[in-house]
Amino acid sequence: MAPQKNAQSVSAEISLAHLRNCLVNLPTTLVSLLVNINTPAQNVIVELSYRDTSTGTAPQQRSVFVGWTGMPSKRRAALPGGRDGLNGSRGSSRDQEVQLIELDATLAKTIGLSEGQKVMATVHLDPPLAHTINIEPLTPEDWEIIELHVTFLELNLLSQIRALPNPSYKPGDAPVAAHPLTLHLSPTSTANVRVISLDPAPPADSPFAKVSQGAEVIVAPKTRQKSSHNSGDHRSVASTSKSKRSGASTVRRRSAREERKPTMFLRGVDRKSCEEWFDEGPLAQDFSVWVDHDLLSNDAFRGVNYVVVDVIKPAGLQQPQPEEGGAPAGMNASSKVIAHLRPWVDPPNSQAVALSSPLCATLGCTGMVGGVVKLQAAPQQLPRGPVQGVKVFPFAASTKSVEGLRFGGESKAEKEESAKRFRQIYAASRGIDGLLQGPLTDGSVMGVYDGLEPPQGWEGGIIKFTYGADFQESKDATNWVIGLDPKLAIDFQPPTPRPSWLSDNDSFERQPTNDSVLVGIDSLLDNLQSQLIHLSSALLTGGMGSGKTSVARYLAQKLREESLFHTLYYPCRKLVNDETRISTIKETLNRLFMSASWGARLNGKAVVVLDDLDKLCPVETELQVGNDNGRSRQVGEILGSIVRQYCTRDSGVVLLATAEGKESINNVVVSGHVVREIVELKAPDKEARRRVMESIVMQDAMTAEEATTQFSDESRPQTADGSMGGEDSGAWMDGASHTSREGPPAKTSGFILDQDLDFLDISGSTDGYMPGDINVLVSRARNEAIIRAIAESPDSTGPIHLARVDFDKALKGFTPASLRNVSLQSSSTSFKSIGGLQETRQVLLETLQYPTKYAPIFAQCPLRLRSGLLLYGYPGCGKTLLASAVAGECGLNFISVKGPEILNKYIGASEKSVRDLFDRAQAAKPCVLFFDEFDSIAPKRGHDSTGVTDRVVNQLLTQMDGAEGLSGVYVLAATSRPDLIDPALLRPGRLDKSLLCDMPALEDRVDIIKALFQKVRLSDELTESDEPLTDIARRTEGFSGADLQALVSNAQLEAIHDVLDVDGPTVTSRRPNGTNGKPNTTPSFVQFQYGEDAKPLDQSTPKSKSAALIENASILSKLEEIKIARKKSKLQVHGVPAANTDTKASSSEQREVVIGWDHLIKALDNTRASISSEEKTRLQRIYTEFVVGRSGQMKDGQGSMEIGGRSSLM
Repeated sequence: MAPQKNAQSVSAEISLAHLRNCLVNLPTTLVSLLVNINTPAQNVIVELSYRDTSTGTAPQQRSVFVGWTGMPSKRRAALPGGRDGLNGSRGSSRDQEVQLIELDATLAKTIGLSEGQKVMATVHLDPPLAHTINIEPLTPEDWEIIELHVTFLELNLLSQIRALPNPSYKPGDAPVAAHPLTLHLSPTSTANVRVISLDPAPPADSPFAKVSQGAEVIVAPKTRQKSSHNSGDHRSVASTSKSKRSGASTVRRRSAREERKPTMFLRGVDRKSCEEWFDEGPLAQDFSVWVDHDLLSNDAFRGVNYVVVDVIKPAGLQQPQPEEGGAPAGMNASSKVIAHLRPWVDPPNSQAVALSSPLCATLGCTGMVGGVVKLQAAPQQLPRGPVQGVKVFPFAASTKSVEGLRFGGESKAEKEESAKRFRQIYAASRGIDGLLQGPLTDGSVMGVYDGLEPPQGWEGGIIKFTYGADFQESKDATNWVIGLDPKLAIDFQPPTPRPSWLSDNDSFERQPTNDSVLVGIDSLLDNLQSQLIHLSSALLTGGMGSGKTSVARYLAQKLREESLFHTLYYPCRKLVNDETRISTIKETLNRLFMSASWGARLNGKAVVVLDDLDKLCPVETELQVGNDNGRSRQVGEILGSIVRQYCTRDSGVVLLATAEGKESINNVVVSGHVVREIVELKAPDKEARRRVMESIVMQDAMTAEEATTQFSDESRPQTADGSMGGEDSGAWMDGASHTSREGPPAKTSGFILDQDLDFLDISGSTDGYMPGDINVLVSRARNEAIIRAIAESPDSTGPIHLARVDFDKALKGFTPASLRNVSLQSSSTSFKSIGGLQETRQVLLETLQYPTKYAPIFAQCPLRLRSGLLLYGYPGCGKTLLASAVAGECGLNFISVKGPEILNKYIGASEKSVRDLFDRAQAAKPCVLFFDEFDSIAPKRGHDSTGVTDRVVNQLLTQMDGAEGLSGVYVLAATSRPDLIDPALLRPGRLDKSLLCDMPALEDRVDIIKALFQKVRLSDELTESDEPLTDIARRTEGFSGADLQALVSNAQLEAIHDVLDVDGPTVTSRRPNGTNGKPNTTPSFVQFQYGEDAKPLDQSTPKSKSAALIENASILSKLEEIKIARKKSKLQVHGVPAANTDTKASSSEQREVVIGWDHLIKALDNTRASISSEEKTRLQRIYTEFVVGRSGQMKDGQGSMEIGGRSSLM
């Protein structure tokens, strides 16, 4: 063509992208030129010229005309080395870049362009306009898709197509065919069209035109079936762009060679999935479809009894099919099947169609709920004359089968036997027509479906008609017969591979099932189901083992059965791999939601279940090493864009995701409106745990009453091998046994529950257990019951009794999954070992033990229970000791936080530590969360220059008095300086009550000394009366509890010293023979050598006195052990027990340490009070002001004006 006067050209390469339109992104050089001259993108036409080498002849010059998006190309590529190689001169960076033109991949495939192909891009400005456009679909499939999306095409034509090729363009004597255009009508559907004519017609030398604003588009039909009629009415769909002009359809009479068959596009559902919508009897065993009876009364389908059924699968969702080898030439399975058209009296909606199970198996859509099914009036059936026989091509068995059961074969006898069995499989049974009674379609698949009982080795096959010599078979025609003549021969052929389109090749689970029994969460299930039915995406959170996957599967199955949802389940763990590229994740998610969108068409709905979403896009952390944060954020943004694209208000697609917690998912997903509702699956309470445990146990066990009824005197229980024991087993099998075989099998796995087994009592010992933990616990109890039964009677084959002792053994050493990462402290300290503080102990019991021990009574109390206590008092007065006694006394889990161990310099890390603490406590409830040295964790805000403790205080305020409150979690704080704690934490609702651990009075000191003396041995003079203890208490005025403990410890040391002083001289007086009692420097023992390799004693090296004594003592102890062992052996020979000798020997050899009055007096002389009188007076003033001196007025926040003064908000 002649160049335009205003054209700009550049050489570039094609780069494929997902633009979803007939526009391109231009190189930066062209974009700069167009921007500099202020050219609108709507006035630009881009001509792409290239050489077409696909024709097989000489290359031909072709041109494609597209519009401009207004955007530059986003990709650049460096040129490889030129002819000069590395030694050549280096040009500028712009010279080393390849100019790229980004083009939609679908359009490029349609017009024949590929990635990296060289083109010449020419920019044309101010092109001619076209106001009326006549287009025609390339194929009948394109016409059918356009019919479904007429409104979308009318509204979005200008956003996809801007340049049109001139169909009347003639560069020379011969005209040039206009290139096709691609329309993206939905996320999963595209249609290719060709321009027929333009009005006003462009000049013959103008190869292109531009769509004007308000243009009228007329689409000519492209039908499949053709007939011999010379004339007929043809409809064309007219649409307009986004202007005010009318978009009504334009009907024109044109000559045609065919008459359109009536066609319907409906939403397909397998009949077995919607059986409750039918009032009929058993399922039909033939090819049938059920349509709303109102649709059958219109003119198009009135009197139609048979239809062509075709399940439409968009090309965007189909996986690339591998080359199937081994199939005979000309043997292709037909994807269109003739079926009976039956009325549906009460359908869920007018756009639903039910398909029989055999028909779904034939079309490769078993169990389908959702999807587009095309129904078209069936053509005329074949007469019986042309069909001479039927060939059956069985599918190759996926597993190795017995040779005698293999279908087909090479011998005549094998083929006849296969044909006989084939007729038996698909023949009529119980008054219901089979598949062989028709209709039968040439090339259809004879599949395996529910209700069919095929023999082993039959996995389906393809039937092909054998025609006479005078019959001319049409390539596109659908040949079918009413029924198969019994006289026709059935010829079995060698096995053929199964067609790939019969099964879904993707990894999506389309029919999620749930075998678990869900109890105790009825309200949560109803809430989630209501949210999903109203198309509100939800996030289900819960700890490990809480049942998130079971709940998600149950909801998907229930929505599928009750509301006919198209369900897709995908575990995100499949994509959790460092080698998985972001592009692969995006493609998988895109295909998943595209499939859901296709299943929700035609007034349907679909739910996508993403299990373990937090594994795919976890939360970002500052301490994360590597590029995981960027990857997680990128995946989250991809998911958010896909969800916003497909889960719109009118799309019918809803998302259900599961995660361990809202905080475990990337913030892009949580705050990006990906989900609307967040539902937490909390740990079950005591009653819920009982119901879960009972349901798990009763699934395959029976009670004692049921066992008595089943194993009565009239019958005998089954033995281990399943047979009936006894010599007279044959007699009773003739009667009742026959009826028992007709009914369901007995519900037993060999376990019988004891009558005294109380599940509510057992559930009281499973605080913090999730349903998954209870399932493991029941399994452990069964194992313990088996071990116990074998130990009691190894030869017994009767049922095993499941008793409480088995659950007690199962609980020992078992840690539930939710508590495995929780550091729970265990303490042997009890209130009996603590003296004094009677009032404080009583308040602790009322607050912590009573609500747990008497839970039903407190549950009926309408008032809010106390959940926070502050223990304050003098140092050493038992605050921490009281807290440690709570764990052992109240039977609660105990989590201790020591001082500032949760503080972290990183922003957000300290707050996360606080949140994790409360989450751990919530998982381990009932639980006590103890903060020691609370004044260092939560001081007054404003005193910290770094702001770390201020943020911790803010987090504590929200956690301790949040909107949801604390249930089963008690906060216990201890401090000696309550005045330093932020006052906001001391208000009701947080730390409700403050308990003073005061200096012990006389009675308290006596009580403390008695508690301490329980752990030591006292002399008789101290145990005969309380006067010595009272005397010690009077002498210890001003001592704290810790000081009294130190006093007892010092007295015990004094007693030990006395024992050592008595034994010491007897040991040291035993000296070897020497003059004047002086120690002998030479060893007083002889080294015994055993064997030749033993090393002799080195006499040359002198030993110190301590070394000699140590060596001497060790040898003496060994000799004493040998002596005692010989004595034991002699006594055992005479029949005397060895235990008595041990007691006598130990009593004779050892002296017990006993604390006497003298030891206490000595320890009292060396022990002083740890708190001075000045310190005690200062702390007493602080505590008095803390209790009675505080006012309700808040400080104004004005900082101190003194030099060196610190500013505080409180």
